[in-house]
Amino acid sequence: MKPAGRLRGAMIIACLLSACAMAATPTQPGPVKAGQWGGQHILMTVASASAEIEFDCGRATVPGSIEIDRDGRFSTTGTFLQERPGPTTPDGPAKRPMRLSGTVKDNDMQVSIVLTDSSEEIGTFALTFGASARLVKCK
Repeated sequence: MKPAGRLRGAMIIACLLSACAMAATPTQPGPVKAGQWGGQHILMTVASASAEIEFDCGRATVPGSIEIDRDGRFSTTGTFLQERPGPTTPDGPAKRPMRLSGTVKDNDMQVSIVLTDSSEEIGTFALTFGASARLVKCK
């Protein structure tokens, strides 16, 4: 092969490797995008210093920002409050510790919520940035 042909081939390979490297980095590390994330049975409102989550029959709070790594993964803690239909006591149900973990890719998020005091799984949910929630509230 002539030197010009080798150079051209090397440039093509370098461009392909560069494109593959960019495609392998799906997300910039940092906080989850602030705003409303909605999905089936869940609404998450993310702010710079906290996140509020509403479920069909419960709600949760995450203090602080939710930080994602370069692969779009995150894991953080917060509190969960179960809601039930009908009257409640003045003190209401107790807040319980939870772990919120999942992934973010572009405007899509997958989350899993587990109560850490009992290892009870609340559920796994798919959310989209800017989407409305589809909640069926307890009555």
